[in-house]
Amino acid sequence: MTAAEKVKAPTARIGGRLIRNQPGRYAANAALWSTIWVMPVIPALITRAFFDRIDPGVETVGFTVPSLVALLVGYGLARLAIMGIAMWNDVHFMFRIGTLLRRNMLSRVFEMPGAQSVERSAGETISRFREDVDEVEETLSWTVDLMGLSLFSAVALVVMLSIDARVTLFVFAPTVVVVYIAAQARKRIRRYREAARETTGHITEALGETFGSVQSIKVAGAEESMIDHFRRLNDVRRSAMVRDRVLTSMLESAFWNTVNIGTGLILIVGARGMASGTFTVGDFAVFAYFLTFVSDAVFVLGLFI
Repeated sequence: MTAAEKVKAPTARIGGRLIRNQPGRYAANAALWSTIWVMPVIPALITRAFFDRIDPGVETVGFTVPSLVALLVGYGLARLAIMGIAMWNDVHFMFRIGTLLRRNMLSRVFEMPGAQSVERSAGETISRFREDVDEVEETLSWTVDLMGLSLFSAVALVVMLSIDARVTLFVFAPTVVVVYIAAQARKRIRRYREAARETTGHITEALGETFGSVQSIKVAGAEESMIDHFRRLNDVRRSAMVRDRVLTSMLESAFWNTVNIGTGLILIVGARGMASGTFTVGDFAVFAYFLTFVSDAVFVLGLFI
C-alpha cells in the first residue's frame, strides 16, 4: 500500500464516523445544498423564455414578460431563504464535529503517560487542534457541495444538449482542460500547503518558547538573538506562503477565465445557428448563464482538491 493510500483509508473512516455521529444534520446539509446548487436551472429557463419573448423573430407562447420577471423575483427570495437555513444547519454541523474531534484528541492526550502524551512541540500541537480540525470540518462540509455540483452539472448538461449538442461540446472543452490542470497540480499544491503549515507550526512553537522563557532570555541578554531567530523563521514562512498563494491564485485565474473562453466559443460556434434562427438569443443566454455556474463548479472542485 502506498503512502497516499495509507492516508486515504483512515481519512475516509474518520469522515464516515463523523457523519454517523450527526446523520440528521449531514442529511439535511446534503438536501439543502444540493437544492441550492440545482435551483439555478430555474432562472436559466426563465431567462431563455424572457429573451425569446422579447425577440420579434421568435414565436413563443406561454408566460408574459411581467410574469417571467415575477417568477425570477420569487426564485431569488426562495433561494435566499433556503440558503439561510442551509448555512445555519452547516454551522451547527461543523461546530459539533469540530468539538467532538478536539474533545477526543484532548482526552487521548490525558490518557497517555506524561512522557508520551504529546510527541510534537506545544506550538505544533496547537496547530493540530486548530487548523487540522478545521480542515476536517471544511472537507466534510464541502462534500455536500460536490453532491449538488454533480447533480447540477448533470441537469445543465441535459438541458444544453437538448438545445445544441455541438455548442455544448465546445463549451465544456475548456472546463475539461481546467479540471485536468487542477488534477496535475494536486501534488504540488499538497507540497506547498504542507510546507506552509509546517513553517506556521515552527513560528507558533517559537512564540510559545519565547513567552515561556522571558526571564531566562532577559538574564542571558539574548533578546537580539531571539528576535533574529524569529525573523528568520518568518522569512522561511513568508517564502512558503508566497509559493502557496501564487500557485493558488494561478489556478483560480484559470478556473474563472473559463467563463470568458467558453462565452467566446459560444459566440463563434453558435453564430451560424443564430443567423439561421436555429440558435436563438434565449439559447445563448442559457448557455452563458450555465457556463458561469459550471465555472463556479470547476472552481469549487479545484479548491476541494
